[in-house]
Amino acid sequence: MTTPGPWFLYAVAAAVLWGLNYTLTERLLKSLSTATVLLAAALGGLVVSVTMGLVGGGFRRDLALLASGGREAWWLAASVAVYLTANLCILASVRGSNATLAAVVETTYPLFTVVFAWLLFRDMQATPGTVVGAVLIIAGVACVLRGH
Repeated sequence: MTTPGPWFLYAVAAAVLWGLNYTLTERLLKSLSTATVLLAAALGGLVVSVTMGLVGGGFRRDLALLASGGREAWWLAASVAVYLTANLCILASVRGSNATLAAVVETTYPLFTVVFAWLLFRDMQATPGTVVGAVLIIAGVACVLRGH
């Protein structure tokens, strides 16, 4: 087994931070509207992304690429629409159940990542290890839902 690179630490950090985010979001949704929580996240994302784009200089290159008429503009629009819809769905799920249940069920998204990578790009990202992991994810979600 090879030692994972820095991507692994970023992935673990994201998992920790998403766990904290779900916990905080559940608390917020007890008193704030979904629209307010989503707007606050969007405004935070705006500040971070503008800062990154200005400091890193990526905006000029990206705007030229988007204006060139390639598929990137379509993929970006689709990605934004899916991102916003997914955020609305998870907020509704947390509001309707609790942060833990919503997060556990949402952990099935790697299965859909494999499916969409294949359907959209013919990119097979599944390995024997990821298939075993997918089976364990499904089993874990089934256990959680059965015990709920």
